[in-house]
Amino acid sequence: MLLRFAPLPSLPQIAPAPALAPSAIESERARRNRGTLLIVAAALLWSSGGLILRSVAVDSWTVIFWRSTASGLFLLMFLMIVERRRPLALFRAGGWPIVVTGVCFAVGSVSFVTALSLTTVANALMIQSLSPLIAGFMGLILMGERVRLQTWVAIAIALLGIAVMMGRLPQGEDLVGTLLSFLNAFAFAGATVNIRYNRTVRMIPAACIAAAIGAMVALPLATPLAPSFDALALLWFFGAGQLAVGMILFMTGARLLPAAQTSLLSLLEVILGPLWVWLVYGEDPGLFVLAGGLIVMVALAGHTVLDRAAWR
Repeated sequence: MLLRFAPLPSLPQIAPAPALAPSAIESERARRNRGTLLIVAAALLWSSGGLILRSVAVDSWTVIFWRSTASGLFLLMFLMIVERRRPLALFRAGGWPIVVTGVCFAVGSVSFVTALSLTTVANALMIQSLSPLIAGFMGLILMGERVRLQTWVAIAIALLGIAVMMGRLPQGEDLVGTLLSFLNAFAFAGATVNIRYNRTVRMIPAACIAAAIGAMVALPLATPLAPSFDALALLWFFGAGQLAVGMILFMTGARLLPAAQTSLLSLLEVILGPLWVWLVYGEDPGLFVLAGGLIVMVALAGHTVLDRAAWR
C-alpha cells in the first residue's frame, strides 16, 4: 500500500498545462535525458543477475543473505560519504515513503532470486517486464498521472512480445517460479510509482531498509559459511555492485521520469539477462523467447525515439 496519498484531490490535473517556454522545454528535455540514461544504466547492471546466480553453487537463501548484506553495507557507506553531516537524518526525513519503497524492493529482491532457482532466467525476466503495465495503471489510479498514448502503445507491443515469449504454460517448480516472478513485477511497479509520487524524498535509505529486510528474512534459512571464497566474492559484487549501485541509479532516474516510462526502459534487463546466460552457459531461451524479445526491443526503441522527438 502506498502512503501519503491523502492529498490526491489537490494534484494539479484539472486545468490543462500551460505552454512551456523554450528554456523550460530545454530543462525538461535535459531532465528526461538524464533520467533515461540512469534507468538504462541500472537495467544494464541488473541484467547480470541471472548470470551471477548461475555462476554460484549455493542455495537461493544464502544468495539472498549475502546479496542483501553486501548491498546494505555498501549503501550505508555511500550515505556516510555523500551525507557527511547527518546521514541518519535522511531516514527520519524519509518517513513512511521510504519504508513502503523498502518493503517493495525487499519483496522484489527475495522473489527474484527465489524465482530464478525454480525457472529459467528468460521466463523470470519476461514476467518481470509486466511491471510497466502495472506501474502505468498504478500511476493512473493512485496519482492521476497521465500516461501518453505512445507509452500505452509501446506497452501493448511489449505485452505482445511477452505473449510470444511465453510459448507454453508453466508446470511444477516452473509454475512456482512463474508466480514468484509475477510477485516481483508487482513489487517493482509499486516501488516505481511510490518513488515517482514522493519524488522530493531521498530514496537511498529505502534501499538500505530493503537490504536489512532481505538479510533478516534469509538468515534463518541460509548457510552463510557454505560459499567458497570465489563464490563469496561474486556474491558481494552481486549485492554491492549489481544491486546497490543499480538501485542508486534507478531511484535517482525514477524521480525524473513518469512511472510507466521508467518501467518500460527497465525492460532492457529482460532482453539482456537471458542473452548473457545463453552466451555463457548455453541456457537456450528458445525461439519463442527470442522472437518475443525482439518485439519488446522494437517497442523500447520506438518509444525512446518518439519520446526524444516530443521534447525537441
